Amino acid sequence: MIKVPVNSLKPGMKLAKPVLNDGGMILLGEGTELTEAHIGRLQKMSSMGNVSVVGDAKPEKTLEQALAALDARFKKTENEPHMGMLKRIFRAHVEESYN
Repeated sequence: MIKVPVNSLKPGMKLAKPVLNDGGMILLGEGTELTEAHIGRLQKMSSMGNVSVVGDAKPEKTLEQALAALDARFKKTENEPHMGMLKRIFRAHVEESYN
């Protein structure tokens, strides 16, 4: 199971968990195969962020590329105490997600 942003959904993906509205009502049930119509409706809902779909997460970048991108983002601020701490937290998260 992976969480996918609504804007990245593709027809044919299957829901691993039901999609609920803000009131807890089921909009789409677990196992639903998404269609263009389903995706369009979900994208129109401003509060909808991510949905859980069946599948394995495959990183778009290698671990080395992800860590290089992290270093680049924190280059100017990594010597500030709080920013250095944040960088270490993000680095641990990135490394864990590749294992």
